[in-house]
Amino acid sequence: MPRSAALAVVCALLLAIPQLTAAAQPCPEAEDAYAVELVLPAEVKLRATLLGAYREVAPEVYAYRSGYDDRVIVALYYSSAPPLGARLPTVRFQVPVEGSRPLFNISSGELCRVVGLELSRLASEGVLEGLKQTDVERLSTACSAGRAGWEQRLVLLNGTWVSYSEVPGARPLLGCRAPLPLSYAGIPVWPATQQVPPWLLAAAAAVLAAIALSWRRFKRRRPASSA
Repeated sequence: MPRSAALAVVCALLLAIPQLTAAAQPCPEAEDAYAVELVLPAEVKLRATLLGAYREVAPEVYAYRSGYDDRVIVALYYSSAPPLGARLPTVRFQVPVEGSRPLFNISSGELCRVVGLELSRLASEGVLEGLKQTDVERLSTACSAGRAGWEQRLVLLNGTWVSYSEVPGARPLLGCRAPLPLSYAGIPVWPATQQVPPWLLAAAAAVLAAIALSWRRFKRRRPASSA
């Protein structure tokens, strides 16, 4: 190869390096800051037809608004997470965004509460067949708004929730993922039976026990006073 041709090849490669490096970086998306994205192992089966209400917003992308807080969109689909698999059940909990701003002001704690409730419901209804309640409970320590996107999404690995970037053999994303077509107004709500908090049940039981005890004491004193 002539020296001039070799020099041209070297220059072309040097010019391409910054572009390749940029393509390997994660793509920041405004939606990710207001979402939680969960990737489940292949052993968990996604049964979308068991959803109480949903809309297929794209091929094999099923979405509904949470019955526990209808400001949150729940989307179920498949995604790749090499080397774990190329088609893994995935659930994304999204506060809808217009431009770069969320439509609703929802705290990270509120979002994670919806994540726990909906994930438990999806498991108990058989939509996520094989997902264990213990896996749902362990999520509470890892969940926070912004745990979404290629690098930061949470992966259930050997019973532990970790960021995809912490998975051994995780690969950088070459290019950007297309955002999910989640139009808030066009997605139905899957109603949910509102659960009574355990602390409220305990308080009610304590009040009833105190009333019963007071009534028994009153009945013991009544004959003596009437005599």
